[in-house]
Amino acid sequence: MQNIPILRQGREGTELQIIRSSDIIKIERLRHHEYRVHTRDEQHILDMSLETLEEWLYEEGFRLIDRNNLVNIHHIADHDLLKGKVYFGDPAQSDTLSASVARSQYKHLETLLRLRQLPPEEAIREVMDAVPEAGQAVTELNSEERKFQRSYHTLLSVAERQRTESRIWRMAFHDALTGLPNRLLLQERMKEAFEQAKTSQLLSAVMFIDLDRIKVINDTLGHHAGDQVLIHWATCMSAFTAPHGITARFSGDEFIILLPDAKSTDFVAKIAAGLLKLFETPFVYGHHDLFSTASIGIAMYPTDGDDPETLLKFADSAMYKAKGKGGNAFEFYSSDKNERSLDRLSLEIDLRKSVDRRELLLHYQPIVDLGTGRMVGMESLIRWKHPQRGLVPPGQFIPLAEETGMIVPIGRWVLEEACRQTREWQLIGMPQVRVSVNISVIQFQQPDFVDSVREALDRSGLPAEMLCLEITENIAMTNVQTVIRTINELRELGVALSIDDFGTGYSSLSYLKRFRVHTLKIDRSFIQEVTTDEESAAIVTALIAMSKRLNIRSLAEGVETREQVEFLIEHGCNEIQGFWFSKPLPAPEFEVLLCKGCDFLGAFPSSGKD
Repeated sequence: MQNIPILRQGREGTELQIIRSSDIIKIERLRHHEYRVHTRDEQHILDMSLETLEEWLYEEGFRLIDRNNLVNIHHIADHDLLKGKVYFGDPAQSDTLSASVARSQYKHLETLLRLRQLPPEEAIREVMDAVPEAGQAVTELNSEERKFQRSYHTLLSVAERQRTESRIWRMAFHDALTGLPNRLLLQERMKEAFEQAKTSQLLSAVMFIDLDRIKVINDTLGHHAGDQVLIHWATCMSAFTAPHGITARFSGDEFIILLPDAKSTDFVAKIAAGLLKLFETPFVYGHHDLFSTASIGIAMYPTDGDDPETLLKFADSAMYKAKGKGGNAFEFYSSDKNERSLDRLSLEIDLRKSVDRRELLLHYQPIVDLGTGRMVGMESLIRWKHPQRGLVPPGQFIPLAEETGMIVPIGRWVLEEACRQTREWQLIGMPQVRVSVNISVIQFQQPDFVDSVREALDRSGLPAEMLCLEITENIAMTNVQTVIRTINELRELGVALSIDDFGTGYSSLSYLKRFRVHTLKIDRSFIQEVTTDEESAAIVTALIAMSKRLNIRSLAEGVETREQVEFLIEHGCNEIQGFWFSKPLPAPEFEVLLCKGCDFLGAFPSSGKD
């Protein structure tokens, strides 16, 4: 956004002030080098040529539409070519600001309004194809055409510059052979991922991959064949890991895969095994079936290190261990495998004692209604404050709890503590909001699960309608009849239910109606790219629309940006949660938030709320 210097008549004479270009509706010529600047409510004087201004402000959406008017196309609300005018509001209102369009330029106005929406490559192509005279020198045009045609030349100049900048950026941060991110871009992505993992207490993984037999292919069939093999496997690995992470070329036949949200070591192991399976199919080069294998080393954040250099070094070390076993294998980094096993055993022992030692605690994150801007719920999220290790990430101990069966007593504690805390806040006069509790597959399948919910409600005194149980999409698919029976019993209690992480599993949409849940939570993986990826946007839009048709509330999790909020408001999502409003907070800090009231209307984008 550009800042424009203008002159304004003040108490002590003419004053120089700065206004934002986005606030300007149009600039009209008064005399040779004197112009009037119009905003919604004010007028100012500007001493600068329209030609200079158009080139300067082109990317802000300004265009010359006749010899005396430079307008901000973003503010055009309507146009009437019969009258030769554009309007910056309702044409029916007598006080609506307008601007004239040169008669010779009528045919170009709609073209400009459309071209400003196109990417640089398409804009250049359409201008050159649809408006041939745009390629002429300005001096070859007649005097009537010259002013307006300059806008096309500006478009060509800006679009060409953007295209050049894009090419330079790509050359600087991408590998020339494979098109994958190079080491420079990988370093930036790793820093971003680790910062996010630190904030959200996630596990991340760095996989160091060395392709075996590339040197043999280079020596026998030539480097062209070796390059084709590298391109092929780079494409295959990138496609395979795309939903979960980033694939980069490190050097030669070495690649790095970064998994920002690794979930657990078991999850990473499955990804590594899947990568190795890719290499079972040969790459066909001419008449040759070229077989390759890979050696994969894995280092985990934050257990193995907390910076890119350390993790790359440890992943490289683990890769050589895999290669030393004959290749076609993966290894996790460990300075001493026995030490790792002992550490895991120690963690398991401590986890079993964590409930009795009162080391577990809950953090709470607000759930906000997009229709009213008020907090209507909160999700309870477990944390483990280990006396020696500090705050242990959930991704590190939850898989261990599920594997050892400790998830049942831990899950019961979470349910009881969430109900107790919520009721305590109600009794001291805090705003009444529903609390959501995550339920694991193992916990949900327990024969006495419904009884445990009933007991937690009775013991705390919390009304059943103030509790929401979140089950994952995969829970819903374990045993459909049993799930439906349990859900019906919970509904009879008056408890609300939601399906968490929806869209990441394989459940049939027809089951949604049969489960009769209250809320459908849209997984954060779709929300993170909803404004940058068309497929994610289409999935989220479809899920919101489907929820409406089934009379189920939609809730988007992981909302972090203004653009995401605006998208969800526009498409009718009911509720959202995420860092845009608040990170998960310990109970004392969340109580402070409740004391301030539940109104988050001020956090909404101005365009999203009246």
